[in-house]
Formats: sequence, structure tokens, C-alpha cells
Amino acid sequence: MISGFEPELFVYGLLLGLCAGALAGTLAGLAGVGGGLIYVPLFYACLPAEGGGMALYIFASLAAIVMTGFFSARAHWRLGHVDKRMLISLLPGLMIGAGLGLWSTLRLPEEAILLALAALDGWVARDYGRQIPAGPQHGPSPALISGPIGYISGALGIGGGTMLVPLLRRHAPLRFAVGTSAACGFVMAATAVLTNLLVESDWQALLSKHGSSLAGVWLGIALVLPFCSGWSARLHADMGEESLRILLKSVFILLACSLLIAALIARMHTPA
Repeated sequence: MISGFEPELFVYGLLLGLCAGALAGTLAGLAGVGGGLIYVPLFYACLPAEGGGMALYIFASLAAIVMTGFFSARAHWRLGHVDKRMLISLLPGLMIGAGLGLWSTLRLPEEAILLALAALDGWVARDYGRQIPAGPQHGPSPALISGPIGYISGALGIGGGTMLVPLLRRHAPLRFAVGTSAACGFVMAATAVLTNLLVESDWQALLSKHGSSLAGVWLGIALVLPFCSGWSARLHADMGEESLRILLKSVFILLACSLLIAALIARMHTPA
């Protein structure tokens, strides 16, 4: 329930959502990430959130990831890029971990979240810079660490692709790693958002207070996502493996640097 709907905040949120959805939808189709790597820093920089803090940005990001993940997963499913057996084995741990992770953001400092996001992006950029042949002999079983991945995803407001794609590409071709990650991110984010709304009253209070801008953001994202995610998924299918790997490495390096700067700014503004 939105308390005191404000049209100007709704319009502002709509414009922000259109920009965020275009960027996140493109990255989702190319890399299988849910968009949180775009949403969290963008919401942090642009959304007014007095009394909400980082928890509001994380929740808003995961709610947006439900939409991003749906359109991205649908596009990859139609292209045959989702490994159904791997998807089923990953979901239990991812859903439980993400629900707990989102709940914990009500108590985590914002600079810690931004630093963690920057570190993840740097690790993924390094991983994409390495040649890793597909095969079960590379890396741990994805199902065994799905719980921790889910927790980190929920706590940082991301769809899990940042960690899942590098892990899954050790067990399958990159196209299947990206497609399966997109499907996982959709189900995981939806479960985390719904369970937290049901069990934690603090989320309901935050949504009521900031509902005008959030409604605009989510609408803008929903309007632009179908085109952007579908286009980028087709581009993903047409690109060569090496070209795609280099492109994703460059994207994640840029994201890591941006988030590190945001974390340093947040630290400077934190009371001593």
C-alpha cells in the first residue's frame, strides 16, 4: 500500500527505470546476470531513500531482478540455453540462501555491500580473462555451494549470475551457463522477495514510505526489458565464445571500478 502517492516522484522513478532497464536487460541477456550489478549502484546514486538506506536499494533491486530474470530466462529458454537438470539441483539452496540474505540487509552497512559488489565484479572479470574448458573436472559441484551463493545474492541485491556463470561454465558451455543462471536468478529473486514481504514487517513500512518512486522505477524497467533482454540474448547466441568472453570481462572491470568508487564515497559520508 503506497502512502501519500507523489506524481513527481513517480515520473522521476519512471525515467530512472527506463534507463536502468535498458542497461540491465542488455547485460542480463549477454551475461546471465539478473541486473543487480546495474540496479544497486544506480538506485544508490539516484533514488531518494531517507530512512531506507541500503536495504531499500537491495530490495528494490531484487524486485526488479524478478522482471529482468523473467524476460532473460524466457529468451534463453526459447533459444534452448537452459540446462533443466542443473537448474533443479541448484534452486533449493539458492532460494533458501537468498531469502536469508535479503533479510540480513536490514542490518548490514552500505559501504560493506558496495565493497563486496566491487570485489565480486573484479573476481568475475579475472575469471572471464582465463581460458577454462568445459567439463565436470573443473571446479566444485554447483549444488554444493548454491546456498552460500544464494545468501550473497540476497544480501547484495543481485541475481546470482556474477557467481553462477563462472561456476557453471566449468561444467557446461558458456551459453548454457548463462541461460541456466538467468533462470536461477528469476526463481531465486522471486522467492526471496515474497518470503521477506510475508515474514518481515520492516519491508512493508519501507515500501509504503517510498512507494511512489519505486512504482515508477519498476514500471519503467518492465516497459523496456522485453526488448533489451531479447535483443541481447540473440546477440549472445550470434557472438563467438572468445568475443563474448572479452566483452564480459571488460564490462565487469568497469562495474568493479564504479562500485569501488561508490563504496569509498559512502565511507567518507559515514559518521565517525
